[in-house]
Amino acid sequence: MFTETWYPTRDGVVTSLTAFRRGLEAQGHEVFIFAAGSKETRAANTDSHVRIYPGPEWGPYPDYRLAVSPGPTRALLRSLKVDVVHAHGTALMGIKAVRCARTSRLPFLLTFHTRVEDATGYVTTHPAREAMLRRLIWKWHRWYFNQCDAVVTPTEAVKRDLEREAPGRMRRVFVIPTGVDIKRFARARADGAREKYGLGGGQVVLTVGRVAWEKNLDTLLNAAERVASKDETVRFAVAGRGPALEHFTAEVARRKLEGTVRFLGFVPDEDLPSLYHAADAFLMPSTFETQGLALLEAMAAGVPVAAADTGGPTHFLRSGQNGFLFEGTNAEACARAVESALSASGDVRARGQGTAAMYSIERQAEALASAYEDVLKARGARAKAAA
Repeated sequence: MFTETWYPTRDGVVTSLTAFRRGLEAQGHEVFIFAAGSKETRAANTDSHVRIYPGPEWGPYPDYRLAVSPGPTRALLRSLKVDVVHAHGTALMGIKAVRCARTSRLPFLLTFHTRVEDATGYVTTHPAREAMLRRLIWKWHRWYFNQCDAVVTPTEAVKRDLEREAPGRMRRVFVIPTGVDIKRFARARADGAREKYGLGGGQVVLTVGRVAWEKNLDTLLNAAERVASKDETVRFAVAGRGPALEHFTAEVARRKLEGTVRFLGFVPDEDLPSLYHAADAFLMPSTFETQGLALLEAMAAGVPVAAADTGGPTHFLRSGQNGFLFEGTNAEACARAVESALSASGDVRARGQGTAAMYSIERQAEALASAYEDVLKARGARAKAAA
């Protein structure tokens, strides 16, 4: 598996890779990770199945690295007995994945994790330049899809987007969401998480994810103001860090929302299950998600959820049944969805847990292994027909 991001960075791609690796290895498969990173990360790496390819920080987002160093060779892949090349990004490590698949004549898959075209604001805020950059990104994606034996999308919504933007460019598409550790999140207890993170005794609305411009946190703040105007004891807690943390912290102070909105910073993975159980509702305001792993984690923990009705969350939620959807940038609708989640019935919680249970790490790893088998058979059949 080739990736543009790996530990110590924590994001949805890293969480997805970790989950699929765990699930595949439990089935007896061997998984190798080829990742961009720093020289320090490479020096500290002790995992024989992980290889780090160093490069400089990407200026707008220092957590990400540009892997300018040479990538894996055909000889290395042969020595590792690699059967399938699977890219999890289309930047420099993605290019290395294409080259490795070609030179080794191996089946090649891509998982489309990130709507890069929606993050052009990190490069330019000029409308004409943003539009041009979006066109170039999709042109690149269309070329990249054409190199793949198959493309994996985490949700049906993303599959529809790709089929609309790149018609006829993908040989096969598999919809395989990333699985979550159902038992870990379902069986956890709050265990003092409220005290540890200073959440107080009132109702808590939790958000988990990177604090980034594309995560629609303006809508969260606007909704928080509306909710607090009716019940000033409700607290909004945002777990995560990112390039926009300083901006939104200042915005909370400017609006005098320090008593309503709290940024928790980075929360260690071992604390997350308890933090979910300490919450009364979960909010995913982002309109950027191709899946939204934290949404399934919250549902597995039995927390009522509210989410923007764009992209990944629509794959899992039926509003009013197992959670609540709202129009993405409509703060009033967001506030109503949060209030509905805070007062949700036990049936909504139970249906949410039932939905999450359908997407265990084990089940999703089985689906990915099946996709690998399919592309291996298809590649073999094409080779036989050409002989």
